[in-house]
Formats: sequence, C-alpha cells, structure tokens
Amino acid sequence: MDYTTYLADDGMKKGKLSAYKNHIIKKIEEIGQKKLVIIGGGEDYTILMQALEQLRHKNVKVPDVAFRATVSEGEVSEEQDIRFISELKGKAASFYALIIAPYTPLEIQLAAMEGVQGTSAEIAAVLKAQCGYTDSGFCELNEPSGLGMSLSNMKLSKALASDGKRAGGMENGTAQQMAAYRNKMKGQRCFILGNYSAKLDELNGLMNEHAFACNEFCDFFTRTPQRPEFFLLTKESSYLGNGKYIEGMECFVDGRIRVFEDKFKKKPTYFNGLGAGLINGLPSFQTAESAYGTAVVFPMYVMLQLALYMGFSEIYLYGWDGLFPLTIDENGAARKPAEGEYADFPAEAKQLLEQVKKYAEGNGAKLISMCETNGLSMLENTKFEQVDLSASSIFGRI
Repeated sequence: MDYTTYLADDGMKKGKLSAYKNHIIKKIEEIGQKKLVIIGGGEDYTILMQALEQLRHKNVKVPDVAFRATVSEGEVSEEQDIRFISELKGKAASFYALIIAPYTPLEIQLAAMEGVQGTSAEIAAVLKAQCGYTDSGFCELNEPSGLGMSLSNMKLSKALASDGKRAGGMENGTAQQMAAYRNKMKGQRCFILGNYSAKLDELNGLMNEHAFACNEFCDFFTRTPQRPEFFLLTKESSYLGNGKYIEGMECFVDGRIRVFEDKFKKKPTYFNGLGAGLINGLPSFQTAESAYGTAVVFPMYVMLQLALYMGFSEIYLYGWDGLFPLTIDENGAARKPAEGEYADFPAEAKQLLEQVKKYAEGNGAKLISMCETNGLSMLENTKFEQVDLSASSIFGRI
C-alpha cells in the first residue's frame, strides 16, 4: 500500500472525518474567537473542510479559516493562499492552528516513502520553537480518535506487513543470485550516479566505469546509448514509463515492485525494501524508509550497500546536488537555499551517511563525493576533472 491509496480509503476518510469533528469540539473553548489556520493539505484538507461544514450545520460556532500554512517554502502559493509558517510568529493570540499531517508511525512511514515532508510532531515543534505557540494554541487532528481511525490504522499495518512479506519472498527467490555478487568487485572502484545535477558529457565518461544508477536516471537514456552497469529500481513509476531501457541491464529490484521478468535480459535480483538490508551493522532498509530525511536518500543508500556488498574499495557519489531542494532545519521547517547554493541534507540523512562512511572505512573502503552540497561534506571531496578516467572502457556499455 502506498500513501495515496491509504488516503483514498473510504474507511480512513470516515474515521478521520469523525476524529476531526471530535478534536475540534473538545478544543472549542481554546479556539475561542481566534481565526483558524490550517497547516497541511491533500486529502486531509478536503476531509477537514467537510468536518467544519458539518459542525456549522449543527450550530457549532467554529470560526472562519483565515488561510492555510505550510512548513515548506516550496509549497507556498499566493493563488491558493498558502503561506509559510513563519507568518504565524507572534500571532498565537489571533490564530489557532489545526495541523493535518502524518501522525502515527505507520502513517509517517508511508508518507516518507512517497516523499511527503512534514509530520504532525515536526509542525508542532516549529509552532512552539519558532512561532511562540504553546500547546493550547494548536491541535494535531490526525491523532487517532475513535474506532474508525483505529480500524484504518490496523488495515494500514496489515497492508505494510503484506508488502514486506511479498518483498521478502521475492528476495529469497533470488538469494543465490545476490550471493554471487558478494565481493565480486573487490578492490575496484565504482560510481553511484544521481540524476539531480548530472551533466550528460560527464555521465558518458562515468558510465564507461562500474556504475550504479536508479529510477529517474532513465531520463538520460533517450539522449545517449551509454548505460550504467547496474540499475536499481525502487519506484514502480520509473519502470512503467521506461521499462524498455531498464530490461537490458543488470537490475536490482525492490520486491514490492512488479515487473515483467520475461522481458529482462537477465532475471532481476530482488531485495526487500522493508527488510534488514545487505550489510550487518548498518540501519535496516525499513528504518531508512521510515522518515522523510532518510527516505529521500533511500535509493542512494541501497546502492551504497550494494557497492559495499560487492567489495568495491572506492565508491564515488556523483550527481546528487539538488537531491533535497530545500534545507530542513532542526525543527522540520524547509527553506529555500541562497541563490547559487545547494540545499543541505537534513540531520537524519547526514547521520545515516556518516554510519555508512564509518562502516566503509572499517572495511577498507572509501567513500568520495564529487558533489558541491554540504550534505555530503562528511566525505572526502574531489571534482570530476580530478578523476582519472583514462583507463575506462572505450566503448562503454551499449
């Protein structure tokens, strides 16, 4: 189950509608004459609007909504009257905040996997630390309340367990295939290619090397016959749109994704994206997918584990500037970087990469960044022109 499917579930909608009304009624005295500010959006926003309308029809004196707010500057919109949360600084006496954002651990995990930034707890932390609010100035509406939301969360738990079971079965089916890669590349170097700041002429040189790429990197394949040696698939949309490019490569596929195996030149090697991972001593894949900061780096993290599993001694990261378009502060507010600069990585992502670095160094391997972002400043840095590619294969992998 993905986050969109979860939000569209009728049981979830009914459960949240009831919970929202209950939460607001309980807080009606705290709200008083303050106008409402809604922080969040999507399907939850639609449900909240229904809840407010139904309460007014029952003569509950609910104040009007002044505007919507967001903890991400990337979501600010004049057209939709969505303002950055900093506009609430010092205005707790005038505006009461209704927070609609992922609340339970399972809901947070699903949202993180889909790239949704901003949990209910993070938004509350921004309100208190940066806007001067107290607990009486806001309500976290996605806090479970009533039987409907409880049943919905049980359904979510079962769906995730089912996804994990399927992925585990696929992983077991190709365990021997995966084992054949262990230490196969010992002592060699590889490049883990991102598509965010990559340049095609540079990629053509790097794809002559042992190289990994993933997901949206397929967009480059319409412009060059060059191919990376290994391809990672963690997003079904990348396969549905670009399967013809992926099927000719050595592929590592998240077992939750269904592909047409008969079209692949070599049967894909599966891994469990909700499992333990390939390297003992590093955080599990499921842990990495459970929070936005680490879920965004999940494909990179899997490729790093694959490279270490294969025994590569030099692992270069290229093209990952812009992976995070916004800089997320310690409370969870996301701001645009200064012009000409790349956004930093959030603390959780940097901590995860620090752990990978420590493991690599302890096992005779070295991680090297070819990127400008401060998010990878924990790694040794080198520029493209400083890497000797003279011994690369002449014709690449076409």
